[in-house]
Amino acid sequence: MSDRILVVGLEAEGESIDRALFEAELPLDGHRCVLVDPSVVPLLWHQLASGQPGNTDERAAGAARVADLVRRRRREATNLVHGGGTLVCILRPVGVPFRVERSTPQGSARAVLHAYSWLPEEASLARLVITASAGSEVLAVDEAHPAWKVFCAAAQPVACVVNTELPAHWHPIARDAQERLLALEVRVGQGRVLFVPLPSVKAPADLGARIQQLQMAGGATRSRPAGPEWARSIELPGQGELAQRLATLAAQIEALEKEFVDLRRRHASLQRLNGLLLARTASELAASVEECFRLLGFSVEAGAGGALKLHGDEGAALVVVATAEGAMDVEPYWDLVRQLDAGSGKATKGIIVANGYCGLPPAERGSPFPELLCRGALHRGVCLVAAEDLHAATRAILESGGDRLLAGRLRKVLLEATGRCALPPASRHEGGRHAR
Repeated sequence: MSDRILVVGLEAEGESIDRALFEAELPLDGHRCVLVDPSVVPLLWHQLASGQPGNTDERAAGAARVADLVRRRRREATNLVHGGGTLVCILRPVGVPFRVERSTPQGSARAVLHAYSWLPEEASLARLVITASAGSEVLAVDEAHPAWKVFCAAAQPVACVVNTELPAHWHPIARDAQERLLALEVRVGQGRVLFVPLPSVKAPADLGARIQQLQMAGGATRSRPAGPEWARSIELPGQGELAQRLATLAAQIEALEKEFVDLRRRHASLQRLNGLLLARTASELAASVEECFRLLGFSVEAGAGGALKLHGDEGAALVVVATAEGAMDVEPYWDLVRQLDAGSGKATKGIIVANGYCGLPPAERGSPFPELLCRGALHRGVCLVAAEDLHAATRAILESGGDRLLAGRLRKVLLEATGRCALPPASRHEGGRHAR
């Protein structure tokens, strides 16, 4: 078996992760750890169930291929766990079942396929009862289990196990307030099947990091002999020390991975903030402006036409962004005015953030706001902010360690300024080569 992790049905990235489609030739039992999202399984028969293709023989042949694929995956899953591997299954609703005719030595027989028909052959798994359960609170049963920290602690469950009598080899990990299982481990042969809720993370790299944490946390337990408690007495020389060292390294790696994920998140945030000066399109600038206003303490939500809605203790604002190779065009201004006029009547500040002369170094840029636009902004009470000034204010906030008083002053200036606004301690444009 490969020590790499095979992920089927989810977007996950990592140094030790391989990905495959459910219908791919790559076998499940070729990896020591496999994660499957069963929501991809009913997609195999979606067209067949809707009567496509129209030809009956073609539809029957397609159904036979699907049934053969599911049976192959079941054999591979069985081999995987009996060989000591780990199968991780995301808990999903069962979905729409599919009835197929299959040939047997006694003639034809009907089979019903569903999202979990590929699970390993094991008597208790055949009695597994799963139902939809969106929005359930996740409560710990075994906080020490690696799957609790990796998948359950901040999960978004969409299904649960509702079996009332649990076999002795079923180990609950998490439940909801109605005592329904949201995560559990089932020992099968020398391996195990883990049922876990839908991960809370969305980014492929973050999901991959979590999956790798689960594999590393399970590494130390694999080094001990499987079997009864007395199996520890037959450990070979050095085995116990290696197991302890593996556990220590797994904990260190988990801590490093958490730090890595946090540092990557913070670095991505800084990259978005630098987009205030690098953005060449309105959509790029909007992402950077949103990040900046969150840093300043506003709550931000998307508005119509790419605008941003700001909310803070000092008031609310509607923000429109613009980019230009020189001074900005007046159309974003009129777009903002139209949205303000169409508002609910509640007092809302209008703000325009512009990244003008965006192909030049910041020190060589002039004001992105033409004189006519500045006069219109004064008339309508709109605040005009150059991207360079917003970037300078961002730098000041970061250098201050997130000074809340400074952030509050900047919010107040943005919501009260009319016309061209220079954020303290932002620089002015008068010295720019292209000043107007």
